[in-house]
Amino acid sequence: MRVAAVGDVHGREHLESFRRDLEGLGPVDLFLLAGDTTDHNDSDAFAAVIRALRERVEAPVWAVFGNNEYADDHDTYRERFAGPHGLRFLADEEAVFESDSGDRLRIVGSLGSLDRPTWWQRRNAPHLAGEYSRRIATIDRLLAGDDRRLLLTHYPPTYATMGGEKPEWRPELGCRAFESVLVRRSPTLVVHGHIHKGIPYAELSARQGNLDAFLEGAPRVPVHNVAYPVRRAISIFNI
Repeated sequence: MRVAAVGDVHGREHLESFRRDLEGLGPVDLFLLAGDTTDHNDSDAFAAVIRALRERVEAPVWAVFGNNEYADDHDTYRERFAGPHGLRFLADEEAVFESDSGDRLRIVGSLGSLDRPTWWQRRNAPHLAGEYSRRIATIDRLLAGDDRRLLLTHYPPTYATMGGEKPEWRPELGCRAFESVLVRRSPTLVVHGHIHKGIPYAELSARQGNLDAFLEGAPRVPVHNVAYPVRRAISIFNI
């Protein structure tokens, strides 16, 4: 199964580069959008990105929302883009994708969580702290199983791919609390965006000093940061 993924196109900011990348993409079974497809909730810029995508890609497109697709307008995005453009939005939910060849991949999609809400969120949306905490339990439940599973989020569910981001800012950029969930559930692949100064890839494994770290076959979970400012390309995964 050939899966393409990209995050943080940010509307017109990276649109032309994204369009050029699409020209050389080739056939894919599924295209994933890891949030921040637009910037500052500009739905017209979101539309421009999707039009560019649909000019080149006929495969199903599944997406999660980013922090630049504002929560109050999620239903509007669904109404405008789900039916007319064939987008499927996943918000703290799972769905099974089956390719034309019969390969199956279960995808769990979510905005993700932060360890600490941002200053703006603490001031204007204090309920988010509880929402982020509850989301960890939700994703933990959805990831249960031993089938092929891909976790798609906007916020990174680990600090491992944060690269050059300042340590003091990391709790407001992602969620280290997810790491134990990922190691325990061991999804096939983790894909996220949001981190512009990060690194493209990291692996999670049982912590040194944990008994599991010394056991043969301890889980190693591949985590890919597909934010466009990091990769400067559309990421391809053969799953």
